[in-house]
Amino acid sequence: MKNNRTTALLMLLVFLVVVAVVIIFLTGLDRDSSRRNDNFENVTNTAILETPVVTPSPDPTTVPTTAPTYYAPATSAPAATVRPIQTAAPAAPAAPASTPTPSPTPVTDENGVVMLPAQDLIPIVPGVNDNQNNSDNSGSTVVIPSGTSLGSGSFRSDTGVSLNIRADWSAVVSGDNSVDVTVSVYAEHFSLQTTATPGALNIALGKQYVSLSSPAIVQENNIRTDTLINQNTFRVNLAGGESLDELPLAVEWAFRGSYSGKDLDAIECGGTISLHR
Repeated sequence: MKNNRTTALLMLLVFLVVVAVVIIFLTGLDRDSSRRNDNFENVTNTAILETPVVTPSPDPTTVPTTAPTYYAPATSAPAATVRPIQTAAPAAPAAPASTPTPSPTPVTDENGVVMLPAQDLIPIVPGVNDNQNNSDNSGSTVVIPSGTSLGSGSFRSDTGVSLNIRADWSAVVSGDNSVDVTVSVYAEHFSLQTTATPGALNIALGKQYVSLSSPAIVQENNIRTDTLINQNTFRVNLAGGESLDELPLAVEWAFRGSYSGKDLDAIECGGTISLHR
């Protein structure tokens, strides 16, 4: 029994050894085959690389019948030179034409005396330069212009009906020491009929007084109308540099009738005027 086991082990060991030898042999064959293939490839490549190229020697006696064609190397065309366009220099702007200064036209009064503008006048101060002919520092004669306006205004009555009077006044310089104040009296009415009446209109300015006639008024249409009754110009003493702050103006129209059912014996208006030179 013991011998059989020993025999079996020996046989197994021999089998394993045989298998190992076969494997080693086969592995060696693969390696040799691989080496042979590599050597073959190296030899083939080397043969190809070392194969001399046989170039036929040209016959020195043979002249080529056709001249070789020479191709010039391609070169790019030179870039075109761009020359700047010269433009004309802008013309200098023309100098604006000077506008001639108009010469003032001298204004003269009825006596041929040249009237100076108001800004060139020197105010008259009483007791200093209130002579008939005033002079500036250069000795030139300065004339106060007549007709210079000193103001205007209006005063209106309030009768409670549609018939009233209105006094319009305006003041202008009339001389070196005087001012003219014109007072115009109007009747404000609708339909109205009156007769001409002497002395029916009384106007007082300061200490001056005047009685004027009133005209006949015939207004049949019921339309708002202003009718001039009369007017008068008063001369007030007022030198340069002086002022009249309270110059009373009083107007009375003796109507002596009725209007819109209201009796109107007299219609009055007035107020205070201020004058400054």
